[in-house]
Amino acid sequence: MKKETKRQIGIACSLLMYFIYVLLLTIRTKVLIHTYGSEVNAVFQTSNQIFAYLILFESGMSAAYQFKLYAPVNERDVAKVYSLFMGLKRSMQKIAFKMMAALLVVAILYPVIMDRITISFIKAGLMLLLLGLRFVIPYFVSLTSKTLLNVYDYKYIVDNIDSLGYIVITVVEILIAVWFRCSVYIVLVIGCIGNIIVGVIYSVLVKKFCGIVQKETVVPDFGPEEMTKDILLHHITGLFNSNIDTIILSIVNIMSVTPYHAYYSTMNYFPQAINKISENYRTKIGMKIKNRDPDLFDYFQIIMAYHMVAAITTVSIFILNINSFIRLWIGKEYILSSQCVFLLALYLMNKMTINNIFLVRDGAGLYRESKWFSLAEGIANLVLSIILVQYWGIEGILFATVFATFTMLVPGNARLAYNKVMGKKNTLWVDYLIIIAVVGIYISVFSRSGNKGEDISWNILIIRLLVQTSLCGVGATLTVALVKWRHISQILVKKR
Repeated sequence: MKKETKRQIGIACSLLMYFIYVLLLTIRTKVLIHTYGSEVNAVFQTSNQIFAYLILFESGMSAAYQFKLYAPVNERDVAKVYSLFMGLKRSMQKIAFKMMAALLVVAILYPVIMDRITISFIKAGLMLLLLGLRFVIPYFVSLTSKTLLNVYDYKYIVDNIDSLGYIVITVVEILIAVWFRCSVYIVLVIGCIGNIIVGVIYSVLVKKFCGIVQKETVVPDFGPEEMTKDILLHHITGLFNSNIDTIILSIVNIMSVTPYHAYYSTMNYFPQAINKISENYRTKIGMKIKNRDPDLFDYFQIIMAYHMVAAITTVSIFILNINSFIRLWIGKEYILSSQCVFLLALYLMNKMTINNIFLVRDGAGLYRESKWFSLAEGIANLVLSIILVQYWGIEGILFATVFATFTMLVPGNARLAYNKVMGKKNTLWVDYLIIIAVVGIYISVFSRSGNKGEDISWNILIIRLLVQTSLCGVGATLTVALVKWRHISQILVKKR
């Protein structure tokens, strides 16, 4: 079986398991709320935001090593690959120890400023400690192996192992909470054990697929660490965008965390699923840039067409159905305003498409060139969020994120990808206008059917989702195929 066929099968399996995982996460959230209370769930969700900042210790180390590994892997320079692999392994171990130190500080200090109502200081601290351990363990046991597998173009295998591990861990957590009513600490320990087992599996896969036997006698190459200063700023802005909102809300009003996270996490599942597919072509894009492949722009537009179809379909479905879904999932008392929904939809459109720009930017190693506007975007988002949350609550935080994203992050990265790397005119804004126009048409048409949240049930919602997804998907595919046909035809002709 050809590798491309294996990749497509792997991607399909990964997506299927990811959707199962998303379903399990929605069940787990409901179980956490009903079994341990909304405040414990808020600690879970807030911890995800807090400990994401631990990635700043990593400073883009894996991205830097992945970029530097392209050449020796392409040239089959085994000795250089070994040396870089051991350098990354040592670097990750140092990073993990730094994360552990920071984790202990957070577990002690954060419960003091957290808006606690019924949960005790000790309980909150212990929960944060265990949740943090779940985050740090992969840096010890698996991230080095995953990076190498990605460079060798086995991203689809990594996705499948990750998804399967997440599914097993989440199922066990749900069963323990529902059947045995065990302490929440037992639930958290399950995740730690699961991550260790996954790390062992990755070590075996590296030896099998990459032919890498970890030799401690190899002199580690720490050269890629020089790039991390530039990549670090990109991590900072990404964290400000994705992980500051819940922390701010937990300090201002912790009871706002559950409804906000319910909407945001549901919205975020869509781009995570779509990017699972495009990420499998990161190595291919990087190699095309390195080899100055003339097909790069057409290939890029093919992937962008896929992102546009996905964006049109998911943004439409999100706007039309999110309130009904939240009502059925955790209750009507958690429903947010229409303004929040539309702000989330704009952010969703960006997250569904921007990864394609990042593939090109990262493949060319343009971290230094893009760091300043990325930093400006992160600071603007943070400052505006702190100011506007006092007046508009969740709407203010969402407005800050959308404003900073579309005025700073998107324009800068798009110019680099289109103008500097591919030498072409920036057409991203045209693509965005097409997405917005088609989504507007779908919302106008489907809204006339009079979907009322009060009459909703799971059966009605599922049927509605199936019908709307089918119609939106077909319409979006035809529209985008017409718009991008020049590039699609070029690739088709060259394949003959």
